Amino acid sequence: MIYKLMAVPQHTMCRIVYLMTALLIFNSCQKNNSRIEQTALQFTPIIVGQINTDVTGTSWNKDDKIGVYMVRSGQALSSSSIVNGINNRLFNINGNIFQSKSPSYLPNEQVDFIAYYPYRSISDFQYPIDVSDQTNLSALDFMYASKTKSMSRTNNTIPLNFVRQLSKISIQLSITNTAALETGPITVSIPSVHTTAGFDLPTGKLHVNPNEKKDIQTKVTLSGKQTATIEFILLPGEDITRKAIKFIASNGDHYTWTTPQNEQLKKLIGGNLYRFNISINKGKLSAETGNSQVYLEIPKMNDLSNDEVFIQHFLPEAKTERNYAMLYNKTLKMAYWVAYPLYRDILGSGNRTDAWGFDPAVSTAFQPVLFKGFQPTGYDRGHQLPSADRNLNITQNKTTFYFTNMTAQASRLNQGLWANLETKVRTWTAQCDTMYVVTGAMPTSETDNQLDFARDNDGKDIAKPKYYFKALAMKKGDEYYTIGYKIDNITPPSGSTFDNYRLTVSDLEKATGFTFFPDLDNSKKGSIDNRIWK
Repeated sequence: MIYKLMAVPQHTMCRIVYLMTALLIFNSCQKNNSRIEQTALQFTPIIVGQINTDVTGTSWNKDDKIGVYMVRSGQALSSSSIVNGINNRLFNINGNIFQSKSPSYLPNEQVDFIAYYPYRSISDFQYPIDVSDQTNLSALDFMYASKTKSMSRTNNTIPLNFVRQLSKISIQLSITNTAALETGPITVSIPSVHTTAGFDLPTGKLHVNPNEKKDIQTKVTLSGKQTATIEFILLPGEDITRKAIKFIASNGDHYTWTTPQNEQLKKLIGGNLYRFNISINKGKLSAETGNSQVYLEIPKMNDLSNDEVFIQHFLPEAKTERNYAMLYNKTLKMAYWVAYPLYRDILGSGNRTDAWGFDPAVSTAFQPVLFKGFQPTGYDRGHQLPSADRNLNITQNKTTFYFTNMTAQASRLNQGLWANLETKVRTWTAQCDTMYVVTGAMPTSETDNQLDFARDNDGKDIAKPKYYFKALAMKKGDEYYTIGYKIDNITPPSGSTFDNYRLTVSDLEKATGFTFFPDLDNSKKGSIDNRIWK
């Protein structure tokens, strides 16, 4: 058979070459799209909350597992909203990333994620919680994450903010000259607390069973120094005031410590750590409040919203000594208040770092970007905890430059009257035992509920405070003296004196809605002693 070769016109050949080239480009794009779509889904975790079991900060144990749900964007978690069958899918930790053994992929549509820790087989989207067995605290450290922003189908690594939901009691026990307690393990028990609850994954709400109360206990063994740390995880909302906590030796001898009548202990807050120091010497028990949310400077907190998070920082070089705490709003990207102790030994000079940076306790997605100043001009990056109040060394000072500690403060106020007030607080501190300080910034006022915004370096809105305040409680010997200040930030005063803006702490409570120094009687907060506050 003979084939004849036919000449192909030039314009036809060009058309063929064009079509072949287009087809090759199309196939190449298809392959690239296929590779993007086939990249396995994975999660980067951040932990919020201070209860500090084996899972701390951003560190996870090698065997940690989470359960994940993927739902259509904007829809509540339900059987009908689940996408691609990711319905309580198990993801294992691998380094700092959670991955699934059976690969999961992002769909073409926008989706949201709900996740929790630790993983278990559950039904009806209800996670059962039972704290009656305290032998494995890690297994009780329940955390919840909800990623409600729609994700791009090309972004396969999803950040998740895990928020601790339960509360923790930590008792530092020291025993000396008490032979019965030094010879074997000690049983420690808390009487009559709620032990069961259900966590509703679609709503992110914990529902405590009011009809289930038990005594819970744990066993501890003293170290060579006759000390031990005793920890309990409890359900939030529990009232542990006037609880008779018993320490029972292996021979039957026992000691009882009754918790204080403290406002902070009437309703435990999820994610919070409450510390106490107990000592037994020659058979006599004594106790004091430890480094925890029950310290005097921490305002009373009830029923925090999903936008609000309590953050507590300890000193970098002394992890058991408190640095400062704050109530932070993740949507407004500002702290309502920052609370901290001041005393002579923590004050220094010459160590200002200007180390502007993100707070490691909060996802960067919830913080303003403030490597440069606010816009519009005329507003400074105002510290709520002043740099000079943590100027003893460089590591302490760096913590004051976290963006969570910054607010849009009018330059005239920040560099004038407010700076003078901060200096005066340090002067007063040098003359007393301890100064307890709460510095705050309020985005609304009694007469103006309209939010105003400044912009960060990414052009994103950051709530602009209407006014600033300080609540001070000075401890001198066994006595406490208080005073408050409230100063406008929208039309800041031009003078340099702050005396015209002082008020009682009781009046400041009425203006802000916060309860300051909850352990102090109202009589201590309702007047100003002019002999002290000169």
